[in-house]
Formats: sequence, structure tokens, C-alpha cells
Amino acid sequence: MINKNELQSVINKYYLNGLNESVKWTVNDNALDINFQSPNKDMIGRVIHTNFPLRDSEFAVFDTSKLSKLLGIASGDVALELEQIQKVFTKLIISDLNYTLNFALTDLIMITDDVGNATDPDNYEIESKLSSEEITAIIRAHNALESDNVIVKIDRDLDGEDVLVLSFGDNSNHTNKIDYQVPNTTLENVAYGTQIPFNSSLIKVILNNNKDAEEAILSINAKGLIKLNFKSEDWESIYYIIRKVDF
Repeated sequence: MINKNELQSVINKYYLNGLNESVKWTVNDNALDINFQSPNKDMIGRVIHTNFPLRDSEFAVFDTSKLSKLLGIASGDVALELEQIQKVFTKLIISDLNYTLNFALTDLIMITDDVGNATDPDNYEIESKLSSEEITAIIRAHNALESDNVIVKIDRDLDGEDVLVLSFGDNSNHTNKIDYQVPNTTLENVAYGTQIPFNSSLIKVILNNNKDAEEAILSINAKGLIKLNFKSEDWESIYYIIRKVDF
């Protein structure tokens, strides 16, 4: 059994408000592992749940939006079961006290196997521990402008110390902007004046779907890579985002 809200949260962490509809679920020794990639390949990610109540299996979820709608009518704890014809898993059955939901699975050949593999660089020059307050502040800054652009930059505070600033808005002197200084940040061998553009909307939707994390770390490589890592008792999600090239 797994709580319906926890299962929905796991799904949301890869679905990302419709960004990733079709993925492969792999279960081994009650550990669920889902790898995914954004359609334009500027982000790859992974979601792991280490206490997942399903037998060893590998199956394709082609239409995550329909799975989420089905799951939406369930409540409390749900039981998960797979229906199989020969070696092919054909249905995911979700049951609570009142409903039995049958979700049709797809042949694995319908799911692309070219999800990229992220390799951590030798060093992340910038690292921030994000509390729920920082996550909320970043989401609010994005929402206030609704711009797709955020520049990661190294600036100086009133004491002359180098600090991490997220600058939201278009790259023009004649547009509205919001600068947010990120606390709890460690800087190592990164130059004052460094500026790296990223997709603000993508960062916002990732943060929104991981607000239930017990631990969140933002790591930035100055060559143009963000790593967002979220953890809780039974799950972990990891996202790699590459810099914008057309800014």
C-alpha cells in the first residue's frame, strides 16, 4: 500500500505539469526508478522511490495525464497491482476502499530509450541549501514577471562580499527585473561578474513539484549547468538543466 497523495507526488515530479507524458517505470526490490528528459532536451531528470509496493517489473506509462486523472478520484492508501499477458504488462490496477481503477499500459517500444545520461562535473562552484522559504521566494520572483529568463550571477553585497543573485527578467535595460539574493550559499573559485542564463519557467515548475522535500540543494557549474536535488524519507528527485544558448 502507498498513500494516494504520495503516489501523486512521485508522478508530479517527472510529469512536471505536462512536460513529460510518456516514461518507463522500472521497479526492482521495491525501488521505483523513472528517468526522463524534456522535449527540447534542456533538462534530464530522475525520480526514485525506495519503498514502492509493486513487484519487480518494467512497463510503459504513455499517458501520464490520464493516470493522474484516474488517481485523482482515489483517497487514502491505495494498493497497486499489475496485470500481465505473457511477458507484457498491460494494466496498472489501483484500488482504494471504494474504487478499482484500471489504467492501460503501453508497449515499451512506444517509449523512447534515448534519455540522456547526466555526468556530474568535477566541481560545482556554487551550492545553496534551499529551505521552503527560499523555494517560495524563487517561485514568487518568477511569477511576478512571468518571464522565461533568469540569470545566475555573482554580485557583491553592501559589505563587499561576493553573493549569488538570481536576476529575473529579459536581458534589457528597459524591462522590469527582480534580483533575489540567495542565502545559505557557498562560492568556490567563481569570479565576480559571472552571468549564466537559464530557463526560469523550467526551474519554477521543478521547484513547485518538489516543495514537499525535506532537503533541497541547488548546485551550479559555471560552465552552464544547474543541478537540483531533492530528498525525503522514501524518495529522491534529481534534475540537470543546461544553460540557455539564445539569450
